[in-house]
Amino acid sequence: MDERTKATVRALLDRHPRGYVAEETGFTVTATAAGLFRLLCLSVPADDPAPSREAVEATRALPARRWDSAPEMSKTGDRERAEVIAQAGYRHAGRAARLLGAATRMVVHRYGADLRNLRRAAGGDHGRLVDLPAEIPGMDEAGRAVFLREAQMFWPEAGPFMDRHAVRAAERLHLPSDGGTLLRDVARGGGHEELSWLVGALALVDVHNVYDRIRTSARV
Repeated sequence: MDERTKATVRALLDRHPRGYVAEETGFTVTATAAGLFRLLCLSVPADDPAPSREAVEATRALPARRWDSAPEMSKTGDRERAEVIAQAGYRHAGRAARLLGAATRMVVHRYGADLRNLRRAAGGDHGRLVDLPAEIPGMDEAGRAVFLREAQMFWPEAGPFMDRHAVRAAERLHLPSDGGTLLRDVARGGGHEELSWLVGALALVDVHNVYDRIRTSARV
């Protein structure tokens, strides 16, 4: 890794050290049943790989009601969920509530209320692990990008994954825009964990258009 790349990576991780979801929502994604379910709850209403503020606030409203696991969410009804999501400012609250209900039912019935079983069902196969989330109701391409960007931190076979915001930022900052190259040549010391943080940082730079701040910090 040349000095320019090192300086850019250092500037990125100094500014956004915790990954996309932690920076934008305030909660840390963990490799637990509850942590993965909370990530799912952000992925389902996500309207872009960079979820809107309304989607983020809707996600934050759910654990505030202690609906932070599949078993707890399964006790709620569509109308109850829709009211909470609408109060958080999400415009399509009814649809999001129905999709979250359907997603929760699948997680409970197919994966025993624990999304770690989705990984086990994939059996270490990258293609299978990438495809399985798409079978969950509400998990379109945007939602799957949100999910995989974070999950690759502790599910190496889910990556290397870069969403379109991260790719655009990498290109503009003269970093590798291919996930495999970024992992091998840039995140090699920290492996998949650092790759996930770095991809999240790149996406944040693009979403918030703070390229000049990164360049200034890196002096490139």
